Amino acid sequence: MSAELRREAGGTRRAGRPPAILHLDLDAFFASCEELRHPELRGRAVIVGGAHALRPGEQGPLGRAVVCAASYPARAFGVRSAMPLAEARRLCPASFVQPVDIEHYAEVSRSVFAVLATVTPLVEPASLDEAYLDITGSVRRFGPPEVIARDLRRAVWDRCRLRASVGVATTKVVAKVASRRCKPDGLLVVPPGTEARFLAPLPVGDLPGIGPRTAERLRQLRVATLGELARRPTASLTAALGPGAAGLAARAAGIDPTPVVLPGVPRSISREETYSADRRDADGLRQRCLALGAEVGRRLRARQLVARVVTLRIRYADFETVARHRTLPSPVDADRLIGETAAALLAATRVGGRAVRLLGVGVEQLAAAAQLDLFTAPSAAPSGLDRALDGLRQRFGPAAIRRGAEGAGPALDWNRDHLDPSAPPLPD
Repeated sequence: MSAELRREAGGTRRAGRPPAILHLDLDAFFASCEELRHPELRGRAVIVGGAHALRPGEQGPLGRAVVCAASYPARAFGVRSAMPLAEARRLCPASFVQPVDIEHYAEVSRSVFAVLATVTPLVEPASLDEAYLDITGSVRRFGPPEVIARDLRRAVWDRCRLRASVGVATTKVVAKVASRRCKPDGLLVVPPGTEARFLAPLPVGDLPGIGPRTAERLRQLRVATLGELARRPTASLTAALGPGAAGLAARAAGIDPTPVVLPGVPRSISREETYSADRRDADGLRQRCLALGAEVGRRLRARQLVARVVTLRIRYADFETVARHRTLPSPVDADRLIGETAAALLAATRVGGRAVRLLGVGVEQLAAAAQLDLFTAPSAAPSGLDRALDGLRQRFGPAAIRRGAEGAGPALDWNRDHLDPSAPPLPD
């Protein structure tokens, strides 16, 4: 991106030009990525989930796997994300099941974000398959917002063979609602000054940030549409919803001062795994803490980050979930320190006496390793062994070598840590 366009993008609001925000959302992204690799799946009912590929009529070990994504033909049968995979197969027996391959999806995502960067440097990733773009400063060069959005959709298709829905508005919240309303493969422009009128007839659940619980509370207040929410007195909303009610009502009117923000240091990094059969073996779970800690350490080093807090997350068979954390004397990125701290947290729980369904290890309070001072840097630096293992895996593949204590173990789940398109490829 040229320095001229960067200067223009940063100075447009001072020139009095109305903001122009795009929200681009790739349609059925995971399923579309599978169709790119398997053209025979195009137009079919495709479900992404689990660890095994299944064709219509084939049976396989589904366990506790859930649907991560579904093509639109599969959605027509009622298949939805987060649905148990076994239930999805019952609803759509003609479906093709493809196992999750996050690294492939991340690679495809990077190609899409490269296209977005040709329009504006102000791109805020929301996940692998969606982003906000501030194109206010691009209008002078590339034309009106609607033209930019149309050309961008065409470029994503021409270069990446992916369909995208795009909403155009003066604020992020309205642009996102617009992109949802025009799915799949659509374009919807909300002209400046019409934001409140556009949102007013929509149900409250269409507003980002309103989940089922908040929607139910609003229904109890007889607030069914965004227009009704925007007009409701702040005092009554605050009494029912808490201090965030005023901001919610403002967004329902299309008012959203939140700028498009370039990605920075993440708040946390974590890895977790869900077991196909509940586990009670305390020693085995301790080894899994070490393996998960090693995965987290590799992710920190890949991003040149260190962490001050180690977290442990356990979900028991009855779905009770507990979390523990420990603050370390100085920031770290070493596999052993993270894994052994998590194992110590594990020892303080009731593991062994209760069946465990899910185990996770994470880190918080992240900072750039390069910013550490002379006194904290030595304890945060990875050991020579960590660096050597990183190099071997980068050269020969993720399974090239492991510490003995890590063991082979089950495959690690993917989670939101994989969905950061601004991060370097992860050494899985």
